Amino acid sequence: MRRPLTYYLTRGLLYFAVLVMVVWTLAPVSWLFISSISTHAELLSTPIHWVPQQPTWENFSSMFDPGQDTGRRFLAAFRNSMYIAGSVTAFSLVVGTLAAYALARLPFRGRNSLIMGLLAVRMLPVIALVIPFFVLIIRLEYVIPIFYDRWWTLAILYNAFILGFVVWIMRGYFLTIPVELEEAARIDGCTRLMALRLVVLPLAAPGLVATGILAFLLAWDEFLLALIFSKTTNALTLPLYITQLGSQYITAYESIAAAGVAAALPPVVLALLFQRWIVSGLTAGGVKG
Repeated sequence: MRRPLTYYLTRGLLYFAVLVMVVWTLAPVSWLFISSISTHAELLSTPIHWVPQQPTWENFSSMFDPGQDTGRRFLAAFRNSMYIAGSVTAFSLVVGTLAAYALARLPFRGRNSLIMGLLAVRMLPVIALVIPFFVLIIRLEYVIPIFYDRWWTLAILYNAFILGFVVWIMRGYFLTIPVELEEAARIDGCTRLMALRLVVLPLAAPGLVATGILAFLLAWDEFLLALIFSKTTNALTLPLYITQLGSQYITAYESIAAAGVAAALPPVVLALLFQRWIVSGLTAGGVKG
C-alpha cells in the first residue's frame, strides 16, 4: 500500500524537530567538554577550533590536585556540595514523605490551609528571605559561633524551600494510590505506619526517586544563599567556586569549563542510575487532589 505524501512530510518534519531538539540540548554540553580539554590560548584563538588541536587533561588534574590552591578549593567545594545536597535530600525525603502522607490521608482542621501555605512558601523568591535569614544567622552566631560560614547552615536554609516542594509532590503521588490497599493491610493487623512502610512506600518508589533527584538538583545548583552565607572553604559550594575562577584581569575559561563538567557529573550519574523510575514518578505525582 502506497503511503500518501502527507505521511512522509509529517514524518520528515517530526525527525527534523527531534534533530533540532537534540542539537539544541547537546551542543552546549559538547562545547563545555571541548572547552574543558582545551588550553587557554586555543580557546582565545581565531578562528575558533571546534576540535582541540592539542587536547589536554591538565584542567581536570589541577582541580583534583590538593597541592594547588585551585585543587584544594575545588575539593572543598565538591565535598561541601555533596554534604549539603545529600543531607537536604535525605532529610526532606524522610520528613516530607511523612508530612505528605499525613496531608493525603489524615483528616484534620486546617489541612487545606497548610497545603496552600507550603505552596506559597515555595513560590516565594529566595532573595525575599535573604535579609531575614541573614539577621537570624548573625544573631545566632553571636550566641553560638557555629552557624555562619558552615555547610550545615546552608543545608538548613535549603530545607526551608525544598521541604515544601517534596511535601507537595509526594502528597499528589500518595493521592494516586488507592486507599483500599491500606485498609486491607490494616484489616490484616498492620498499624498505619506498618501499612505505610509495607504497602504505600513500595508503590510510591518511582515518586520517591523522582522527587529525591529533583530535591538533590535544587540543593546542588543553589547559588544565592551560598553567596551570602559563605566566606571561606567551610561553606564553599561548586556553583560559587565556578564563579570565583574569574578575576578582574583574566578569566580562566578552560578551568570554568572543567569545573562545570565535574559539577554536572553527579546529577547525570544519578539520572542514569534511576532513569527507569524518573519518568513514571514525574508523570504520576502532583496532578491529583
